Amino acid sequence: MDIDDARALDELDLAIVQALQIDARAPWTRIAAAVGADAATVARHWHALREESLAWLTAWPTPERWSSTTDVAIVLLDRRTSADVVAAVVRRPWVLSADDTSAGVLVLVAGTGGLPLLGDRVREIADAGARVRRMDVAAAIVAEDSGWRLRVLSRSQQRAVRDEHDGGAARIPRPEVVAEVADTLDDDPRMPAATLAQRLGVSEATARRTVDRAVGAGLLRLGCDLAMPAAGYRRGAVLWARSGDVEEAAARASRLPETHRVGVLVGSAPLFVCARARSLTALPRIERAWGDKVEVTDRWTVLREIKRNGHLLDAAGRSIERVPLRW
Repeated sequence: MDIDDARALDELDLAIVQALQIDARAPWTRIAAAVGADAATVARHWHALREESLAWLTAWPTPERWSSTTDVAIVLLDRRTSADVVAAVVRRPWVLSADDTSAGVLVLVAGTGGLPLLGDRVREIADAGARVRRMDVAAAIVAEDSGWRLRVLSRSQQRAVRDEHDGGAARIPRPEVVAEVADTLDDDPRMPAATLAQRLGVSEATARRTVDRAVGAGLLRLGCDLAMPAAGYRRGAVLWARSGDVEEAAARASRLPETHRVGVLVGSAPLFVCARARSLTALPRIERAWGDKVEVTDRWTVLREIKRNGHLLDAAGRSIERVPLRW
């Protein structure tokens, strides 16, 4: 499918998507007030975006939750790996994302059973016929896809979208409770509190409070993803770098508007960054923003995204199938 088949999103579409990235459960009336439209118009635009698979809601564990429970490996498959094998690999529920790059197909593999399980999963990929060129284990995930946001709303509009509750100040839900809530909301992050309560077997107030606390504590992120080419982001790159202070460099990289995935890996060039832009001519500016102490050792061009946050994507970046993530 041609990348030009997807229509370009207009300003209201982009504003609605960013509002949902901020708070996926915000009432349409609050989103409408923030973006300067009536609730019926906002709901109609969102329905069209979903119908065309140009945007979709997400329920995703944050880096804070990853760091406490999950091991992640960055695995590069040789370009000679067949398309059928790649298609089978990306359907694994523990493959978080996959990108076809100039160096090969780059996949993120996750597991909660320790490093031996992570190794077993990479061997499973190889046994399926994939040519594994390298595997790098992440020491830390500093930023991941669900945290990336469009930048079309003003600060006052962003404040108008946010709820006033302070979930982070209260008692943090137990990890198993957060996992159950995440699984339940995976199908529909905007699920009404009454429906969520029924599925969890708790009161409506408890269900609403649990979601607020999990999100406020940084253990669960409810947001919105979209077809990046339709928003003008038609180019991507994977950057590898080293620095005398890799943690500070990773933190600085994660704050850049173009970066959507940042990790600190175990290796000679431990800084791993995925960036997206309207043109690859933006790369020198992105690299300069890290400061003089960061040495970029390699650059790969992203030819197309294959999978992101459990969604298989077509050549236009649209979600064509959801693969529930379990790791």
